Amino acid sequence: MKIIMHSLWQQWKRFWMREGPPYLVATVRIVCGLYLLLYVLSSFPHIPLLYSHAGIAIPNIYSTPAFVHPLLQLPSPTVAWVIYGVILAVIVSFTLGYRTRLSAILCLLGLTYYYQLSFHNAPATYHRLFFFLLVAFLFTDAGATFSLDAWWRFGSWFHAMPAPVLTQRLIAVQLSATYLGVAVQKLWLPDWQDPTMFFYSFQDMWSLPLAWWFVQLSPPFWVYSLMLFTVKLLELWIPVGLWIPKLRLYAIASGIFFHLIVSLFLSAIWWFWIMPLAYIVFFEPEEVEGFIDKFKETLWYSVSFVCRFYNTFLG
Repeated sequence: MKIIMHSLWQQWKRFWMREGPPYLVATVRIVCGLYLLLYVLSSFPHIPLLYSHAGIAIPNIYSTPAFVHPLLQLPSPTVAWVIYGVILAVIVSFTLGYRTRLSAILCLLGLTYYYQLSFHNAPATYHRLFFFLLVAFLFTDAGATFSLDAWWRFGSWFHAMPAPVLTQRLIAVQLSATYLGVAVQKLWLPDWQDPTMFFYSFQDMWSLPLAWWFVQLSPPFWVYSLMLFTVKLLELWIPVGLWIPKLRLYAIASGIFFHLIVSLFLSAIWWFWIMPLAYIVFFEPEEVEGFIDKFKETLWYSVSFVCRFYNTFLG
């Protein structure tokens, strides 16, 4: 019994507490940073309207502690632009890997300020995913490679020191929990037992032209029932398959197909592409390191071939 318990403990430590190559987490950092940058830039023309006293902002002073209320006083349009610029700069710093932990903390503070500054900015599921990712990056040095820190400290963008895998595991668990959570909701909530959910969803404010076109085809309701069943099945299958090495590529393909089809029908779903882009966390760090090594080798051979070709035939 002691041998079994010791073996289980060693496997537990290896899964959560060991160190590994940092390329994987650094890649997710860049993807997350680019996504945050895109999201914040999407509100660029409307900063005074959304975040100043000249617009429609209503600070959330009802569910926040009283000592926070002075921080939620609506600024002037000029100050709102300055705050917006600072938040953009911090996100760029995080993406490029400059003082990564500090940048992640400042990103959290800036986005929290925005979400509390007005009720209409109440965070949805994809906002909470961004929050969780930023928190998870605090548990390791996500700027250990592919970063300005690595370039300035070691003179190489690819230089890497072993880093804890905890951040990677936390993100993987959260992605699985998100899929399973929405799947369980669809299995349990009464409204999701009726296929008319899709019929009406394809005609609301989030509908894209493809959704309207589909509804106008007047398909029989068994088609909506099949769509509902498929969505539930995929949201149950994807988080399971991603953890099984032999099935992982099938699960990744299923996830990309799922997000692509849904995002072609509903506009707000595009922000959930952060999930398939983060599927890399289900691979082991050493696998990603091997891919990076092959990529660098292929890149080196390609550059060498171009140089030899140029010198031989064009030089």
